[in-house]
Amino acid sequence: MDAEALAERMLSDACELVMGGWCQGTSAQDEMGRAIEPSSAFARSWSAAGALERVWRRALVGDDVSLEAFERANLALAAVVKDAPQRWNDAPERTRAQVLEALSAAPKLLRAARGQHSLVDDLLDDLDRHQEIPASLFENPA
Repeated sequence: MDAEALAERMLSDACELVMGGWCQGTSAQDEMGRAIEPSSAFARSWSAAGALERVWRRALVGDDVSLEAFERANLALAAVVKDAPQRWNDAPERTRAQVLEALSAAPKLLRAARGQHSLVDDLLDDLDRHQEIPASLFENPA
């Protein structure tokens, strides 16, 4: 599976996780509402960014492909919400419906850009040039 297709699948899987449980203020929570690592088997609700992280950490694809797919998915989500996904998710006025809508829109952005040089490609090129991922895209408040 190529990185673009995997990124779309990651976003769809993240959307399914958030349908099952959504949280704010942390990337994931257990059944008691305590902050927990998104990839933990005890996680029961996720932020948009936390759900995407869980899907990425559990991907069964080669490291380079899954990392590129995660970067593409996260950047597409950031492009849709026009902010760092975790910060956007945690805004007091944010609703679960808005998060689900954004997670549903991000794969469409990737599909629309398939075969064309896109905003996501530009951002990935910038990452390659600077050899690091902007920390603000992956903010993870404790």
